[in-house]
Amino acid sequence: MARLSPILLCLTAFSVACADPSAPADGDTATAVDSDTAAAADTAADSDTAAAADSAAAADSDTAPHSDGDTASSTATVTISGTAYTFGNGDAVEGAVVRVAELPELETTSDAGGYWELEVPEGATVTPWVSHADFTDLYAQTYVNVREPLGDIYFQMVAPFVFDALSAILEITPDPERCQISSTISEKAVQGVTFAEFRAHGAHGVAGATATIDPPVVEVVYFNKYVAPDRSLTESSRDGGVVWTNVPPGVYTLRATHPDTAFAEVTVTCTAGRFVNASPPQGLAER
Repeated sequence: MARLSPILLCLTAFSVACADPSAPADGDTATAVDSDTAAAADTAADSDTAAAADSAAAADSDTAPHSDGDTASSTATVTISGTAYTFGNGDAVEGAVVRVAELPELETTSDAGGYWELEVPEGATVTPWVSHADFTDLYAQTYVNVREPLGDIYFQMVAPFVFDALSAILEITPDPERCQISSTISEKAVQGVTFAEFRAHGAHGVAGATATIDPPVVEVVYFNKYVAPDRSLTESSRDGGVVWTNVPPGVYTLRATHPDTAFAEVTVTCTAGRFVNASPPQGLAER
């Protein structure tokens, strides 16, 4: 962002001529009086000019943008962070490269525990995504107007053979001009815990919920308790997984409903060939 240059005010100093300090002769009395009067007038004029200049400077100071404050605001950042792990066994993924779709200059790499973090501009809209040689590229949900630190953005990374197997179970051929969207209707118990606690918790879905996508371009498919998509289901299982296949490009809102509890709404950005997983403890999280 541009920085504002301070306004410079140039003041012109006036020099005042000094009268002869010696006493005037009788014939020069009128001249001396005139000289003193002129000097006094000049001094008064100089004083008025300086005062006016000072007043103008004060006005400029009041009306000029405060560059220090603007600079601080324009460079403010917030931290986003999370963990990359393997779908299925929960093993942490080291060396996964995490980027932000809207800010391609940002990049970091997950550590041995799968942990990663990035600094993003305060107020930015961000869609984190991850790549690794052993896994399919994966995008998280889109976070709009991020103004506070945002943690627990988990990437459930899927190996290509697992992606192909899930596609076969769903009886689809992924369309390269469309995207695949998944999420989990998850319980509150997996929020605010460490990754080790999250992993040890086991199944974290809320059974008996229904999910929708807006606009309603495709039907949802629920995962069964064996962590496989099952087109015969009409509501979530204990696994909590949901998927929408071959979704046209666009920005969508995911919602989940249940008779006894409520869930967060999720924004997802779908572009050609993108695989999105709004994973717990984010995604369709219980509130």
